[in-house]
Amino acid sequence: MHQNLATRPAWMEFDLGALAANYEELMRQVGPGVKIIASLKANAYGHGAVECAKALANRGVFALSTGSFRDAVAIREAGVTAPILMFGGNLPDAAAQYLEYDLIPTVYNMETAQAVSEAATIPAPIYIKVDAGMGRLGIELTDAENFIREVSNFNNIKIEGIYTHLSFKDSKGEEWSARGIAQFNRLNERLRENGLEIPVTQAVASANLMVGHMDGSNAICPGALLYGLSAVNPDLANIEPFRPVLTAIKAQLIHVGTFPNDPALKEGGYHTVRQSSRTGVVPLGLYDGYRKAQDGIQAEVLIKNKRRPVLGVSLEHLTFDLLGDETVKIGDTVTIVGKDRGDKITLDEMAHWQGTGLNDLLMNFNGRLPRRYYHG
Repeated sequence: MHQNLATRPAWMEFDLGALAANYEELMRQVGPGVKIIASLKANAYGHGAVECAKALANRGVFALSTGSFRDAVAIREAGVTAPILMFGGNLPDAAAQYLEYDLIPTVYNMETAQAVSEAATIPAPIYIKVDAGMGRLGIELTDAENFIREVSNFNNIKIEGIYTHLSFKDSKGEEWSARGIAQFNRLNERLRENGLEIPVTQAVASANLMVGHMDGSNAICPGALLYGLSAVNPDLANIEPFRPVLTAIKAQLIHVGTFPNDPALKEGGYHTVRQSSRTGVVPLGLYDGYRKAQDGIQAEVLIKNKRRPVLGVSLEHLTFDLLGDETVKIGDTVTIVGKDRGDKITLDEMAHWQGTGLNDLLMNFNGRLPRRYYHG
């Protein structure tokens, strides 16, 4: 069923021009010869995997990557032919489905390697994931060399790449990540010395790029930076010159009324206000991803270039104070995130109100609201 603006007057806005600019900035920073494997995990960090994939493919990206088979299939069905690396997240039996859609499996156990070998009718490219210290997915560093050598002897398998992931937020994490990447690089050196040349090697991601760390690998796998999101704490590195791709979350006013001065309403998450306060309501609430502010912190929205305090958040509605403004009317645009003339509410500001991180905030909104794309 199609929903138009009248039936669903709330939406998110994404600037694909910013995505392209961020991609070009990454290309400039890493220089020629370094491949970009663009991360589209978690529905492109909530930005829409299909639209972002199409935009990046149009820029000539080396490869895309995701952990979602559903997203990967949707990208293929949208006509994108760029290589798609599947992050680990499947059982070995998924190998045949991956190959059917021309997806590149990640291998870190013999069961998956065997499944790919049996499903493939011609040599199928795979990437091998190495755990260089994250403790999540991958073959452990101490076992990696023997594992890679053994997998290289499987029928109908071609090791196209080897990668690892070591994300961090602060200076201690930065040092830990650098140690892990150094060990990963030594693994690659040993493989080359012993006659096993793997075409694509990758360890650097957004956090490493933000602090200026490159390594001996020939590929990077940026996620957050592509979308103009910081991958590290603000005291460690600045997000500039990368631009946010999510530029606005907006809704239209569906009701103007009064808010009673009833202390009992605070039990439902509402702040008490002056009696007969003028209030506004937009159709965006908990279900759509908006969360209540922490105790003692006041969340706000923008309407007609003025900040208005949020009074309450319910499942499908957001109520805010309009006291002193008699000009606001039904249908007026309310800015939840983004610019309204001279003022702006940022994702970081909203995350602070809610006591959460950017990834958590984006995942709350992921797929809940209609998306509008433009090229700024």
